[in-house]
Amino acid sequence: MLFKSRKKKLLIPNVFAYIWPRSGWQRFIKYIALRIKRLPGSPHKIALGFSFGAMSAMTPFFGIHFLIGMFLSWLFRGSVAASIIGNLIGNPWTFPFIVLINYKIGKNLFFSEQEVLFNLENVYKEFTSFFNSILLIMFEGDFNNFIELKQDLEFIPAIFYGSIFTCFITFFISYFIMKKIILKYQNRREQLNFKFKK
Repeated sequence: MLFKSRKKKLLIPNVFAYIWPRSGWQRFIKYIALRIKRLPGSPHKIALGFSFGAMSAMTPFFGIHFLIGMFLSWLFRGSVAASIIGNLIGNPWTFPFIVLINYKIGKNLFFSEQEVLFNLENVYKEFTSFFNSILLIMFEGDFNNFIELKQDLEFIPAIFYGSIFTCFITFFISYFIMKKIILKYQNRREQLNFKFKK
């Protein structure tokens, strides 16, 4: 290509840039906010898509957050592009806090009798075993591993039930905040366009 960069884009720097933006978090947040405001569509449509993206990031379905947000946005006629941006709420820096909040809510509401010490390393191991058992069902039809693992789950049930509450709270808060911000931005832009036309 004529204007193609001579520097090859490497995988590791790109992954690191996602974890820690090169321009810094403050500029990155401003950039994301500007992208949201400039998305085409009504404030309702953009806010709806963003909220579905943010909501899906609160679920324990790691690896398919983007797909969940995009599907819900498409299903309810929200902005799919906004859902991708909203999904950035879930990232390597926020996932530990999201998991902890979901676990605390789920444990206090449904599993208060169980005395289990929360440990991120143990949570990671449990999720890894759980997803491996799901893959065995999908590709080999082996349900035995899943049935045995299901009886020993200590964290995932509480995290899943807790995520139901955080998903609803995140959705409604992000929807009303984003709708207000986008509506204000679009009204201001219309007023400026009207002045220039005069």
